Amino acid sequence: MEQVLAALDSPVITLALLFVFVLLFLLNLLTMLQVRRLRKQLRRFMSGGSGESLESSLHRLLDEADAIKQKQSDQQFQLNRLTQKVAAQCGNLAMIRYNAFGDIGSDLSFSLALLDDSQNGVVVTSIYGREETRVYAKPIQGGTSSYHLSDEEKAVIKQALNPTK
Repeated sequence: MEQVLAALDSPVITLALLFVFVLLFLLNLLTMLQVRRLRKQLRRFMSGGSGESLESSLHRLLDEADAIKQKQSDQQFQLNRLTQKVAAQCGNLAMIRYNAFGDIGSDLSFSLALLDDSQNGVVVTSIYGREETRVYAKPIQGGTSSYHLSDEEKAVIKQALNPTK
């Protein structure tokens, strides 16, 4: 036992123990700082306005997420219905004015095409003459009609179907 005590008196062992002590002290400080930071995060995470538990907060959030999903599904259904309704409207239209007869001096005749996105609708043509004016309406199905179409009517249908050209 005396030999062990004599060995502890040596300066090398004292320095080694001092080094280990300082190292352990620094590790302890780092650990305390980490614990303080984690406690702060835990307090922030667990704080609630009414002091409710974490489990009840998660249930409430899950219920809200389900309600939002249901509302989004309902809105998507309504959006699809409106898209179909808008596609069925006669939103593609075009008009061409022209002189039906060479001896009358103005472009008072016209053809008007009203078509939906499925190329269905009507073409209305008004032929202006000195003595009379006639108006014709021809149904359009798939971009064509079962009735004879004039060149102006064909042109106005093409223009209604391709508005940028």
